[in-house]
Amino acid sequence: MEELLKEMKKRSVGNVWWLTAVLVVAAVVLLVINGPAVPQIFSFLTGGKELQRLSGTDLYNRIASSEIDMVYDCFAEYESSSGEVSVYYVIPYGETGFIGVCVKEEKADRMDDICEATWEYLLENTRLPDETVSVKGNIRPMDGDELYYYKDWFHAMGYSDEEMEEYAVNYVLVDGMYANGIGPVRLYLMTAGSLILLIWGVVYLLKALSGKYLKDIKKDFEQSGISESQIVSDYQSAYVINKDIRIGRLFTYNAVSTSPRAYLNKNMAWAYMYRTKHYTNGLYTGSSYNVLIFAANGTNQIGDIAVKKKYSDQILEYYANNFPHMVVGYTDDLKRLYHNDHNAFLALRYLPAQDTLNY
Repeated sequence: MEELLKEMKKRSVGNVWWLTAVLVVAAVVLLVINGPAVPQIFSFLTGGKELQRLSGTDLYNRIASSEIDMVYDCFAEYESSSGEVSVYYVIPYGETGFIGVCVKEEKADRMDDICEATWEYLLENTRLPDETVSVKGNIRPMDGDELYYYKDWFHAMGYSDEEMEEYAVNYVLVDGMYANGIGPVRLYLMTAGSLILLIWGVVYLLKALSGKYLKDIKKDFEQSGISESQIVSDYQSAYVINKDIRIGRLFTYNAVSTSPRAYLNKNMAWAYMYRTKHYTNGLYTGSSYNVLIFAANGTNQIGDIAVKKKYSDQILEYYANNFPHMVVGYTDDLKRLYHNDHNAFLALRYLPAQDTLNY
């Protein structure tokens, strides 16, 4: 019996392995789509590096934060196709440098106020106000348009190309965004989804490796009242449909699914093939086939074997030729009789099975 269960466990692991692989690949794909934004999550949630403490060589794709108390000017404004407005400002960086920062429209008024106060301070008309604007996000190199307007501001302020190269840092801190312009909602949802898929796949595999998916087949054997030696002998001498399906004198062994099953043949009253057609965008893409098995005691479905059509045909043919107590095949009349006049249906089981195929 131990060898039989070991064989079923092997089948279970084999069936789960591909599912785990698919889930892991899907999880990795979700992480890869977000690229360098993923490892930034922890840095973002813990506050990021203080902008002014980052050297010019350590800015690329870093999550940084800053309490902005000085703003020199607004150098660009961009409206996306969805109507979202982003506003770009020049702020101090280091002791004598400049860097860009990009904020959403809701922070623009406060940034403008700080900009006005900054120039009043620089003209020695007043001191800097206590108000600041908090920003936190990814630092990236400026793209073509951003860089053009950024340099244009410096030219307007009278800086030479040499001075710009010395003082202007061509990076922008994008408030509330991760690398590649990815927003928090998308990143958190996709990362959480990838972790769920990964955990799901690992749990499936661990359950299969620990034999937890054998619970149903063990219960099938226990409820049958048949001795372990008889079950082992029946399995070893069973007719092999494929590597996952065997039909013995006592049981039909189904290891197609994650949880293997053993259907007691004498409890089967009716079996037929069910075809499911699949469509994508209204176009037929193929069919899947299941052998459905129904009980003699009551009107419950007790078995479902999902295999290719040729194997479905082999299973039904074997039932028809070897188990005359079963009705094999489907018609609407058989369905009506099975559910509405069960005793009459059971009477058919004592006719040769092949005579009921066209009932």
